Amino acid sequence: MSASALTGMSALVVDDEEFMLDFLCMAVEKSGVGNVVSATSGVEALDQVEDRQQVFDIIVCDLQMPGMDGIEVIRQLANDGFSGGIILVSGKDKRVLKTAENMAEVRGLKVIGSLCKPMPVHEIISLMNKYAVAEQHASWAISNVTANELDAAIRSGEITVNYQPQVDSKTGVVKSVETLARWFHPERGMITPDIFIDIAERHDLIDALAESIIMQATQQGSIWHKQGIDLSVAINISLYNLRHLDFPDRITDIVNQAGMDIKKLVIEITESRLVQDLGTYLDILSRLRLKGPLLSIDDFGTGYVSMDHLKQMPFGELKIDRAFVNGAYKDDTARAILQSSVSLAKQLEMTVVAKGVEVKEDWDLVSELGCDMVQGYYIAPPMDVETFDAWLLNRCK
Repeated sequence: MSASALTGMSALVVDDEEFMLDFLCMAVEKSGVGNVVSATSGVEALDQVEDRQQVFDIIVCDLQMPGMDGIEVIRQLANDGFSGGIILVSGKDKRVLKTAENMAEVRGLKVIGSLCKPMPVHEIISLMNKYAVAEQHASWAISNVTANELDAAIRSGEITVNYQPQVDSKTGVVKSVETLARWFHPERGMITPDIFIDIAERHDLIDALAESIIMQATQQGSIWHKQGIDLSVAINISLYNLRHLDFPDRITDIVNQAGMDIKKLVIEITESRLVQDLGTYLDILSRLRLKGPLLSIDDFGTGYVSMDHLKQMPFGELKIDRAFVNGAYKDDTARAILQSSVSLAKQLEMTVVAKGVEVKEDWDLVSELGCDMVQGYYIAPPMDVETFDAWLLNRCK
């Protein structure tokens, strides 16, 4: 799939060092890209981009160049509205490379990844293939999935839920599950949540989608509790669900109909979406908390919540984004952010959940730092209910 997609793509490789430029061009060609063009400076690169006869799908750009450096190139590409993917490379400080990546994303550019020199060929090929698959899927979804199809899928129950366990970092006991929406189209296969949630938000279907997911998850939660399985059920809520002041009442009605204890419900809200219309949020979140669910800040560290906001809102749980968890044992910057986030949460008497735990070293670190709960592929991937029940039974033996 990726190879054929790459064949039709064009890439621009920018580096002032002749040897590295040749190496990068060779690696990009090996990935299967049909047309590879090179530039030895930022100015030359931008001239190539501005040439309307040459459209690039991917730009591979070194940061450290004389004259116009890679940061300036990124800035200009953002100003020009470049819509392709970007791979950043550098032989300098890894933190500078990460900062440049963050800057590009903030400016609206599509960052495929960043690589430190020297890098093996397979790392470049892996990034290129990953991007090609994502672009092919996104292009297909945008052109094929309609709001009417999504509406029909919600009404027919075609959108289902998977569950990913969260375990106690000290005992390993499964305490909670995060509910994750899944849409497997009978003809087109898996449609990812980022695509159908975006469609739901843009076409006023997000309330129907949320209510369907909450209903399925709380009905399952009720079944578990009747079986003597004590699990909390966490559900992600969109910003758009918080537009309506009656949202807490609607949630309560659904949970009561399902027969689940509402105190076992966790409402997760992504941090980056809590900075607007504070008065409405405080109203809705306060009433939600009074109804009984635990409120959780999801993906903490990636948004813009101020300490004042954190102090004002009735959150009882903080979920640290995987960017600061996975690999933090070998990344001093990520470890420092992880440690300070745990410390902050503890001072505010909040439960801490570490997302993105994928290897034993991740587990060891978050346990050492005092995270209460752990979630990630090191424990288990998201699973449908039948697979989850079998996994849980086997784990409890």
